[in-house]
Amino acid sequence: MKRLENCRVLIDNIDNLIIELYEKRMDVVKEVIKYKIENNIPITDSNRELSMLENNLKKIKNEEYKKYYKDVLEGFLKASKRMQEDIQNNK
Repeated sequence: MKRLENCRVLIDNIDNLIIELYEKRMDVVKEVIKYKIENNIPITDSNRELSMLENNLKKIKNEEYKKYYKDVLEGFLKASKRMQEDIQNNK
């Protein structure tokens, strides 16, 4: 049981780091949507999303984890696009 508790503490610590980076990412997304609104650019850019996936998969060293990364990226993109839509609709 101690081993499980230790793993959970480690996961909690990692999640805290991810949250910090997530907030920074979303701050940048706010700048992206400002630019998109000013320049009449659509929120979704499928080419960019595909490029991000391909480039980021190359950075993952553990091959076993690559098949799960798409889910992670899709979650970030979904949240980013949803926030962009909210900002765009409330301008």
